[in-house]
Amino acid sequence: MRTLHRGSKKVWLVLAALGLMLGLAACGTEDPTPTPVPPTPTPTATPVPAPGTTPAPAPDPTPTPTPDTSFEAQWEQLVADAQAEGEIVISLGGTDSRHIRDTLAQFQKKFDIRVIASTGSGNANTTRILAERSRGRYTVDYSVAGTSSTQRLIDAEALVPVEPLIIEPTILNRTPEHWHLSPKVWWSDVSATYSMSDSLSIDNFTDVWYSTDHPRAAEAAAITSWWDLADPKWAGDIAMTGFATQGTGATARVRIHRGVGQEFWEAVTRNAAVGNNVLDFSAADGCADLVARAVVAIALGCDVALRPLAASGLPVASITDNIIMEEGLSAEVGGTGTVLDKAPHPKAAQLFLNWWYSQDGMETDVNFTRNLSPAPKLRSDVSQGKVEQRLWDRVGQLQSLLDEGKVFVVDQGVPEYDDDRTLSLNYLQALYDELGILYTAN
Repeated sequence: MRTLHRGSKKVWLVLAALGLMLGLAACGTEDPTPTPVPPTPTPTATPVPAPGTTPAPAPDPTPTPTPDTSFEAQWEQLVADAQAEGEIVISLGGTDSRHIRDTLAQFQKKFDIRVIASTGSGNANTTRILAERSRGRYTVDYSVAGTSSTQRLIDAEALVPVEPLIIEPTILNRTPEHWHLSPKVWWSDVSATYSMSDSLSIDNFTDVWYSTDHPRAAEAAAITSWWDLADPKWAGDIAMTGFATQGTGATARVRIHRGVGQEFWEAVTRNAAVGNNVLDFSAADGCADLVARAVVAIALGCDVALRPLAASGLPVASITDNIIMEEGLSAEVGGTGTVLDKAPHPKAAQLFLNWWYSQDGMETDVNFTRNLSPAPKLRSDVSQGKVEQRLWDRVGQLQSLLDEGKVFVVDQGVPEYDDDRTLSLNYLQALYDELGILYTAN
């Protein structure tokens, strides 16, 4: 046997080891896929403005729309919402039933909203409203009634505060440019919450008329003081509507109470009771008839019925239109307007509220009222309209009259007013009971 050379043996060992390594490599990778090498990213060039130029600014992000809260936008929306409701139901007091209807027609025409207005006395309408609400019926949106009827609605929690409903900017932000007696907001409810005043009447405490055909006509025409009416010589020759009421006449009763007091009230009432000439507060027509036929010489508290008679040429004339009584004048800030809780047409009620106390609303009323002797408006940016010249002139003289102590202001929005209303009502009702005078308590 042939023996391998030692050097050849080493060569064969090396070759065997290489073969083993190649076999192992072949077993570990079956059809291998090479791992891709990611491409090198191409850098993005930052634009460089050309020399002498300003780079364009980056666009702003799209802004979020801001709601238009201007008065004009709110007003347009309120009008649209009110028109969608289609109508408004308004409860009126007795005198307003006669005086305000043409004004309401203008509102209806301007806004294309149907106005349904009640008739009858404020007391009767308020009683009906409260009876309906006790049964869960809510049929009225807005009330224009006297202060006593308004207080009944407040006591029954039937009204809503009006300030949150106001959007017209001049109504609450009062300046001399727009309002007399500014910056105070004047109210006709003692809580200063539900009913804002709208008129400013500077006049004698109430109106006194006489018959120009009566034998004592000249004597009546010469009256210059309230105490002249208290003179027993006029017993049986005075007619008057009743003032012992919560409704019509309550404010006039307070004015006279503050101006000449309980003693005067008792004396003049006793004079009128002779002949049974103290009539119910709602009997202004009967009171006026007694004067027009010269059954009595003097009438107190029935101005609303006597003015049309005078305008028709009947033999009656005013004493207080032509003079300032010796006891001075009263400046009454009055008028009512309230929004009912659970109103069936709340947007129409809100629109009417804002329109009524705006310059346009007040201007419309002073020119379209059927009242033959309307009070000037509390707004100073409203024209004279149908206001008598004597009443219009006094508004311009108010500050000097106040400075001279010739006028006192009746503020219906303070507790003292309610105190005087209650006190004067109590002593007059006691007197009526003593004299056997019939009266309507509400």
